[in-house]
Amino acid sequence: MTTEQHETPLSVLIAEDEDSFRLVIKEILSSNGFRVTACDSGETAIEALQRQTFDIVILDYKMPGASGLNVLQWMLEQKITSPVIMLTAAGTEFVAVEAMKLGAYDYLRKEHIDINHLSVIIRGVHERHLFRKEKERREMVERERAISLVAIEIFHNTLSTLAHTVNSSLTMASAAIDNHQRDVIPYVTAEGRERLAAAFAQLRQEYDAIASASKSMLRAANLLHGNFTDSRYASGIQQSMDGQSRQVSPLLSPSEVPPTKA
Repeated sequence: MTTEQHETPLSVLIAEDEDSFRLVIKEILSSNGFRVTACDSGETAIEALQRQTFDIVILDYKMPGASGLNVLQWMLEQKITSPVIMLTAAGTEFVAVEAMKLGAYDYLRKEHIDINHLSVIIRGVHERHLFRKEKERREMVERERAISLVAIEIFHNTLSTLAHTVNSSLTMASAAIDNHQRDVIPYVTAEGRERLAAAFAQLRQEYDAIASASKSMLRAANLLHGNFTDSRYASGIQQSMDGQSRQVSPLLSPSEVPPTKA
């Protein structure tokens, strides 16, 4: 990947107490299109990190005062996620291991560094960092989706249970009213039958409103649930809901009132 492919040059912070080595790295990276900030101690590196964010941080493991590991530990505590490359020396493998445990992306032994290849290494670390961030973002989205799905499942099941309970209660109420109507109607006058039929017609309207609200609740729950699950699941629930709704006997309309016994 060339520098031109980046919208802005990558910013690099170098913390290295050896003047000649620090100046050479700064010169090479600057000539390759990086924006370089160079520090000669861990303390000045921390000050720079407090002022701005860097795309890459290069830390020498051994410096007077705060070491590279100290700076890396501070970055971890401050939740600074800029990728770190640790510079080590021969016989300091334990430093490299500790740096990786603290979140460093890579380490380089100073005596093995190919200065002309350093730009490639830095861009590779930056690409790995971007890939890791994207992976973490996707994992976070999946976790949030899983949490939302659990909440929607609870919401859906609660509404489904409520609606089915209402439908069952309406079925029982419809049957009971039907029976009471047939028992009472033979003993009322013609005028009474008309008033009774009107009363039952009003009850029918109230029943229709409750049944419609019950179906609307389930339909809304299924629609929301369908955004997170297979659409065939929502279709099956809807069919079940419609089937239960059809099982509820309608209340008698005025024209269906049986005649008075002679």
